[in-house]
Amino acid sequence: MELTKEEEKILTGAYGKAYQKAMKVLVELGEFYDAKRLVPVKMAFLTIGPTPGNPGKGKEWLKELVDLGAKFKIPSFYPHERAENPFDHELNEKLGAIFAFQGGGNARNAFYTPVFGQHIVGDGTATTHYMNSYIGARANTECFIGQYSAAIIGKTPEYGFHLSENRKGRILFEIKTILKDETDWSALGYYISKKLGKNYWDVPVINGIKPDDVTNDELLSFSSSIPAYGAVVHSLLVGVSPESLTLEQAFDYKKPEQTFIVEAEEINEVYNTFSPEKEKPDMVSIGGFGVNVSIETVIKTVELLENKKVSKDFPTVILMDGPVRIVSDRMGLTDALRNAGVKIGMEEFLKDYGYDPSEITNIPIMSAKKLGFKTVVFADAKSCHYIGNQGVNSVLKHIEECIKIAVAGRMEV
Repeated sequence: MELTKEEEKILTGAYGKAYQKAMKVLVELGEFYDAKRLVPVKMAFLTIGPTPGNPGKGKEWLKELVDLGAKFKIPSFYPHERAENPFDHELNEKLGAIFAFQGGGNARNAFYTPVFGQHIVGDGTATTHYMNSYIGARANTECFIGQYSAAIIGKTPEYGFHLSENRKGRILFEIKTILKDETDWSALGYYISKKLGKNYWDVPVINGIKPDDVTNDELLSFSSSIPAYGAVVHSLLVGVSPESLTLEQAFDYKKPEQTFIVEAEEINEVYNTFSPEKEKPDMVSIGGFGVNVSIETVIKTVELLENKKVSKDFPTVILMDGPVRIVSDRMGLTDALRNAGVKIGMEEFLKDYGYDPSEITNIPIMSAKKLGFKTVVFADAKSCHYIGNQGVNSVLKHIEECIKIAVAGRMEV
């Protein structure tokens, strides 16, 4: 990989050991992927967590860089608040992160949005997909060591979706059915993800959707579910994605390698995958893993619950990111939900049901098994997919059906 004179100076330690260590990561990453150079990145959306093979080693690495005086070179957003993980917060604070109060790492609530063609660092598959596909910014998914190294240096290796030739469509999905809400879009994303499987670089092209019929919340729901099964982080929606204003442009004026026809049967196949095994669920969750609700969904939920109360036989929880929660509080929607018996976030549920929130994670898909849950209802396919890893029967329903189940205390099997 060719480095500029400035990059060579960083690599040889001219600016200190912290930046030298971060640059070494980027060089090794670039050489592994045969990148020819590093490219400047404009911003980073970050997560932090242990490496799969060595839990805790990643944080040790980052703490070492912090102790050596490292600082972020670019605007870097971290999506959690201090109370959630004080250690992570302290590390990011010293690096100069912008704290987004549970939401800045989500494309729905990003404080700072890139523009077409800019290179960025994505915090995870959902944000990366949204930025790649609907903004036209350029990002790969990296382990968090790669993310933080790029944010500290302000550059990333130019490979994968940073390269124009890899951003062209390869597989066509012709949509021949109506997608009526976010849950249907979530189901479509899961269907495409499962069809592509491990073919990470096979960019899917979605055709047959009228741009006037699409909402940003539906795109966010789709972006959350399409990486769930096969980790797809770039797709092209004809007429919406800036790199596919026409079908011909999407495929760079070549023929697709494969075509799938998506009709009502294919979407129903996803709903059937996540169908109930018993009448009574252990929880109804409005919002889920990486796809917490928009303010529009909060309003809709309040309207659906007007003059109603949810069953006390099991908890009904609504999950909001920080910015949405602030608006909901100010509009009186949070109080309306509580009056209907809805728990605002997992932490409120845990406290009300006598659990210690410090001992159980506030993410439903990660806490269900420990709570003894066997059946959980969601309005998004991503949460349904991931909670299945715990042996839980996940049920996918539209928001209207979720509320009916919550009020009735049961569902049809």
